[in-house]
Amino acid sequence: MSGSGCREIKSRARAALFAGQYLRYAAAYFLLALVFSFAIVPLTGLLSVGVAASGIMPFLQPGGQPEIGLFLDPEVMLPLLGSVLIFSLLVIYPIGFVVWGQAAMAIAAMRRGLTVGHAFSGWGHGWKMGWLAMVKMTYLSLWSLLFFVPGVVKSLSYAMADFVAVDHPDWGANRCITESCRLMKGNRWRYFVLNLSLLGWILLMMVVSWVPLCGNILPLFIVPYIDAAKASFYEDLLDCDDRSASGEAGPGEVTDYASVFEDRDSKDLHVKGE
Repeated sequence: MSGSGCREIKSRARAALFAGQYLRYAAAYFLLALVFSFAIVPLTGLLSVGVAASGIMPFLQPGGQPEIGLFLDPEVMLPLLGSVLIFSLLVIYPIGFVVWGQAAMAIAAMRRGLTVGHAFSGWGHGWKMGWLAMVKMTYLSLWSLLFFVPGVVKSLSYAMADFVAVDHPDWGANRCITESCRLMKGNRWRYFVLNLSLLGWILLMMVVSWVPLCGNILPLFIVPYIDAAKASFYEDLLDCDDRSASGEAGPGEVTDYASVFEDRDSKDLHVKGE
């Protein structure tokens, strides 16, 4: 069953944000970014200490030319590889925390239940979402070995996995990815067009990022809109899936989308701010 058009999906996202949630969303996103910044600083420092202890820093400067034998020296490689490994493992949690928070905030906004507390909803779910991100990246890397197009197709198929994980925190990574693929079957082109329509906002953020102050403030309002539009697409997929299962009419005959979201929000879908 076909879903709604790109314009209608974005219109629902705007309606949800302007229903008294936009400033709340911006504040929650700011807190989420702030928490991530505080978490990543000590990890970056740990990585810097390992690189400095390896003695390879002078060779990383402009004009530096490390010898091949340098990379075979245990005194160089052990602290270097050790710090990289520890950093890679520990950074999974803050990344997962942020991804979970973004997905939870977007879903909650579409279901008219967003609170600032959703910025911290990823607490306790960081490893799960971080692992999901790693599994997706691994699969996409393998698919990309078969040329560019299969990788793009699969990236579209996996696009709803983060939302699925938030709605079903007891599911594993593979099950979330499988459910995302099922929901996206026949809907990948619609999602691709949606992302193309949002490209202008992304380019605007890139341009304005060079402007003092504006480059820091503008993303607080653009990113929530982009995330809400993607969550609106996810809600549309769920709505289509529900109607397909019940054999109800197509999307053109459903007009009260607010009641659909309210009904879905009445269920225990694990996106409450805690």
